[in-house]
Amino acid sequence: MIERVLPGGAGEKAGLHGGTERAYEGNMPVMLGGDLIVGFDGQEIATPQDLSAAMNAKHAGDTVTLTIFRGRKRMDVKVTLGDAKMQGLDNRRSGC
Repeated sequence: MIERVLPGGAGEKAGLHGGTERAYEGNMPVMLGGDLIVGFDGQEIATPQDLSAAMNAKHAGDTVTLTIFRGRKRMDVKVTLGDAKMQGLDNRRSGC
């Protein structure tokens, strides 16, 4: 789940949506309602570790195709990866 998209980052440039509703997991605030990443260049993404492994095989400047769910709509979005320190995707939560 994409919790937030940084202004000017790769996620915003690709049109990805972050969460809009605050909830809590224990004491930790989380944002719900963002795009759900389920695929990365044709590879199924089921856990944050799956996404991290797929991204680690790529470099800044590479263009990848993310398969996402936005609400009930499944779509493919092309994203040009930025530098990891400046990445516009926040992929700390499960399912990202």
